[in-house]
Amino acid sequence: MLVLFHIFDTCFSQSAAIFRSNNIDTGVIDMSCYGLWQNRNLTLIRRRKTMSQTVKKSMFIFFCISLLMGLSGNAFAGPVSASDFIDNMSINGDLRIRYEYAEKDVPDEDPTDRWRQRFRLGMKWNNNAENWTLAAGLATGGADATSTNHTYSDTTFFETGDIRLDYAYAEHKINALKFIAGQQKNPFLTTWALWDGDVMPVGFTGQYQMAPVFVTMGGYDVRYIDRDVAYMYAVQAGAKIDFITAALGYYTYGRVDEILGKENMDKDYGYDIVDVNVASEIKMDPVTLSPYAHVFYNMGAEGVEGQSFLGGNIDPEDENMGWLIGIGAKIDKFSVSVDYAKIGADSCIAALKDGDFGNALNSVDVQGFKVGLGYKVTQNFSLAATAYLYEAAERDLDQDAKTYHFDLNYKF
Repeated sequence: MLVLFHIFDTCFSQSAAIFRSNNIDTGVIDMSCYGLWQNRNLTLIRRRKTMSQTVKKSMFIFFCISLLMGLSGNAFAGPVSASDFIDNMSINGDLRIRYEYAEKDVPDEDPTDRWRQRFRLGMKWNNNAENWTLAAGLATGGADATSTNHTYSDTTFFETGDIRLDYAYAEHKINALKFIAGQQKNPFLTTWALWDGDVMPVGFTGQYQMAPVFVTMGGYDVRYIDRDVAYMYAVQAGAKIDFITAALGYYTYGRVDEILGKENMDKDYGYDIVDVNVASEIKMDPVTLSPYAHVFYNMGAEGVEGQSFLGGNIDPEDENMGWLIGIGAKIDKFSVSVDYAKIGADSCIAALKDGDFGNALNSVDVQGFKVGLGYKVTQNFSLAATAYLYEAAERDLDQDAKTYHFDLNYKF
């Protein structure tokens, strides 16, 4: 364990030297709330497009060396027997049948009225002898990262749905450390306002957890463009004390101009997002209350009026914040939740936030409610209803959009 932390320290020391050799001020990597919120024009952010390939390689080498140093003597055990393979395998899945009704509140445009389904099948296998886990999942849907829905009879009579690889990753555990490689479930504490629950990041994640503190960091392949990868780097630190969990995170994206493909934006425009997330669970039999709040701020939203992600007369520096506040409650078999969110046009990546809230109004620069109601009929069968009621936040649009979902949920 001491050797592992020594490697951790050495890697970061060398990374700092690399930054200095490229004339990048390492002092700006200050994750305190004050430093992140006040120093929006930091040199590190300005140099996001020229990040050294050596830093990327150092990060990958750090993960690999840490894994090798942490493996025990039984890491190279013999073949696994059939009985052990079966005993260490777990399978789970779910089926959701949904009726959707949506109104954009646009003249001469009919509302959406359709049935959809989602089917997911997951597998996890634990290699106890070598202390690692392999997981993979299949799901309906298309290439859209924010949806695993299949619309009934969308293009032809009684159309059958497609099944795609939803995620596939390997997970290594070394005492309080965890390393994940591949397409994985979102490892960060977050909400639907910033990340849709269907998004599965692709890359490498390192996690450290020593109660009550936890730290998560990683590098992720966002897009493959012109034979090169556009990365996202992220770090989050937090603590869980009694019934409250709080975390501070930072996400920075490279090659934003190429990812977005927009010509109207300032050359320094980017996504360098700081977020604060607080959630709690208060048990008062027979009621369990779960209040939560989330705020995020894009320090990279540079430009003047007209250079916003949405264009028009929006100033990106006025639309760089988003927030959510909500509360959930469980009473016996019933559950209810009420969220209110406001998401600035330039506060987050529009293609990665919740795909249902705001989709009639370009997903961002929206504000409104998400209300949910559920009933657990049996252990593995439940009913749910969700309403999205929203409007444009700053744009002068006379639209009060509505989306309603009614779900039958089956789990196994």
